[in-house]
Amino acid sequence: MKRLKLFTGIGLTPSVRAACNGVTERLRGAGLDARFESPEKLHITLAFLGWVDPEAVEPVRDALAHVAQNAKLFDLTLDKIGAFPHERKPRVVWIGASEQGPAFRELSRSVRAAYEDLGFTFDKDAVAHVTIARVKGGDAHLPMLDLKPMKLAVRELTLFESIPADRTTRYEVRARYPLNAARNDS
Repeated sequence: MKRLKLFTGIGLTPSVRAACNGVTERLRGAGLDARFESPEKLHITLAFLGWVDPEAVEPVRDALAHVAQNAKLFDLTLDKIGAFPHERKPRVVWIGASEQGPAFRELSRSVRAAYEDLGFTFDKDAVAHVTIARVKGGDAHLPMLDLKPMKLAVRELTLFESIPADRTTRYEVRARYPLNAARNDS
């Protein structure tokens, strides 16, 4: 079995995926010179693991299943457009949450802590965002767009595999784990 390039994230509901794609089309129409992500790739990353040896895949799945059993359902509102490193010099354009909230922070911390127990390391905390474009370079500017808030119902954790495809990647779902049914209203 070969090594897999894995990451854990939150999949988007069809309505949020469509709304994010609508923002992508508006940015494209406004002339943003970027490589836009295809709608099927849109997600929120909680933990990027990178290349994982075959014998480590099952422990990764087990750790994620355990976190999901102990995590509460919650909603996340995506309500702003931003960029990394910043809006004045965008490299990665995203749609994100102004208020990530304690439920998102706790979920991302729990996922990463479970993976750290397996030997993975993380440099920065997770940020609730959906990458929609990667700027090609130069002096691009991020057009100002109004954004209607999108409520994402977070109901499961997804283990994705990143697979090279032409000059980009595609993502395949390797496992889905439903969150505990008890709701977190914080």
